Amino acid sequence: MKIASLLAATAAITLAGSVLAQDADEAGVNFAEDQRSEETTGVELLALSQELYAYGIDARDPLAVIVAARIRQGIDVEERTYEVAEQGGDAEAAEIEFASAADMLDEARVLARGDETIAGLIAEVEADAARGRVGGPGRDTGWVGARSTTTYNITFRGGERAAVWANGPGRTDLDMYVYDQNGNLICRHIDYSDRMSCFWTPRWTGTFTVQIRNLGNVGVSFNVVTN
Repeated sequence: MKIASLLAATAAITLAGSVLAQDADEAGVNFAEDQRSEETTGVELLALSQELYAYGIDARDPLAVIVAARIRQGIDVEERTYEVAEQGGDAEAAEIEFASAADMLDEARVLARGDETIAGLIAEVEADAARGRVGGPGRDTGWVGARSTTTYNITFRGGERAAVWANGPGRTDLDMYVYDQNGNLICRHIDYSDRMSCFWTPRWTGTFTVQIRNLGNVGVSFNVVTN
């Protein structure tokens, strides 16, 4: 995996038609084209750390894994339960990797093979563990069957950047679609991987439908993270 494609994985293909005038019953598209926060959300940082970690493992690069750990340890993630509107296939209990900073640093030690310089960098990251933590992201674990869709109903605040990131175990092709309460397609992330993200700013506080579609022939568990 190239670095360019790694960073591109943190961005989604955002689609929206022209925004209609919002009336009292919140008609139109719940998407603010002219509102984009310059602040990076905790979800985006978390997604970057997980993608960079995956790259570091694939490339056998302990430095990439250490950078991923530094980003990851600055983010507090709480376990949440999101409303499942539709379950794609019969759910099966299964764990899916969601690496912590400690997990990443353990892997960096293995990749470093006793290199004292790398060991020193790992120690520096561990020493900074309590500094500048960013709260907000919540994580749930879902299941989607083969050739099926699992759907969530999640509320996001108007005027604030909304972020959804999800990843699977690397065994199938997963895509993400987000619709507003009026059925308008707000965002989609489609490729041949099982890592997905969508970022947008709602015009008003409302419930969005988040779909995880499995295009493969095997059911899988996945992580879903939102701000």
